[in-house]
Amino acid sequence: MASSAEQTGKRLRPTFAEIGLPRIRAVVDDFYDRIQRHPTLAEPFGIVSDWDEHKAHLTHFWWISLGGPRFRPDGYNLIDKHAPVGVTPALIDDWLALFAQTLADHLPPELAAAWLERAVNMGRSLRLMCEFYQEQQPTP
Repeated sequence: MASSAEQTGKRLRPTFAEIGLPRIRAVVDDFYDRIQRHPTLAEPFGIVSDWDEHKAHLTHFWWISLGGPRFRPDGYNLIDKHAPVGVTPALIDDWLALFAQTLADHLPPELAAAWLERAVNMGRSLRLMCEFYQEQQPTP
């Protein structure tokens, strides 16, 4: 059984350094290009007006989510961005499947799996937050 220090070390794995900013940027760029052509995801992402800025923002998000130091002053609030546009469990599943494919196309399996694990955990949180948000909305 792993010690507490070993478990903490595993959680703090410097995935950002192993992947590197150029590859994180390449994954984010390719992923959001795919989003714009996706049969179910293109519509909710149709609210994005500046794709270059969106990609830069999400590159930074993933960089810090993977353990990297901040290099932009951006803040992140998943629920504020996702719940109002009608994110559903099915859309989260589609997002995760497309993200997994994009990661597999860009990274060795071990690095893709480490990054995908973070995305899956965020998907779980987002699913719960969206369900709560929808329950709080008044019924017409």
